[in-house]
Amino acid sequence: MKKTLEKLKAGEHVTIVALGDSITEVTFHTRGRMNWVGLLDEAIFEAYGNGVCTLINAGKCAANFPTSFDRLERDVLRFQPDLVILALGMNDAGTGKAGLHAFKNDVSKVINQIRQSCGSEILIRTPNPVVTVNGLPLPEEQPAVGQAVETQKRPLKMYANALVELAEELNCSCVDHYTLWTEKKFSFKHPVANPGALWSRMSDAIHPGYLGHLAFFRELAPLFEVAKYFPWEEVDHEN
Repeated sequence: MKKTLEKLKAGEHVTIVALGDSITEVTFHTRGRMNWVGLLDEAIFEAYGNGVCTLINAGKCAANFPTSFDRLERDVLRFQPDLVILALGMNDAGTGKAGLHAFKNDVSKVINQIRQSCGSEILIRTPNPVVTVNGLPLPEEQPAVGQAVETQKRPLKMYANALVELAEELNCSCVDHYTLWTEKKFSFKHPVANPGALWSRMSDAIHPGYLGHLAFFRELAPLFEVAKYFPWEEVDHEN
């Protein structure tokens, strides 16, 4: 992301495309509030100024790497972006362990096509984990509320690890949300104050709500050298 950052700091216009699935597309899961793409766009505006960045949301519900390759020209390449954020993997993981080899090939194929056509820098984001749901009584087979859950049908950890490895192999920037979320610890004094671990970030077991998208943004912010907190979040201790 070196070139993109240099242009932002110099006040030169940059174009960024976020290519993703339903966790990128603007949906009802954030209940009318900004998702991670909108939050990042606002933070870049706050840090680098008016009109410096055009951030295009190319999220599409149910998308994966194979279907995204089919729409690359329409949703990415024609914009000749400086940076492409690849935000896929949740649906790809639904092919299970058997689909991992094809997944790696598809990721490499998409990245190579973008680079050959646009020379864009690439930022890879791993998906969030699937999170066990809130509500009582809990099904007997479900672990505690708000925990990351792995199944053979959707081995997300395996796919997230593959994305991290590919990012290093292909010289891409990477934010490993999966690991950051699964290693997150929530502290509380009394059982009644238990926030339910990751559940507070979720709209359902797969899709984050606004707090989850805010967590995504705060994990992305350092790469763009923007503040993790917005002016409207700051506390005036003098008043």
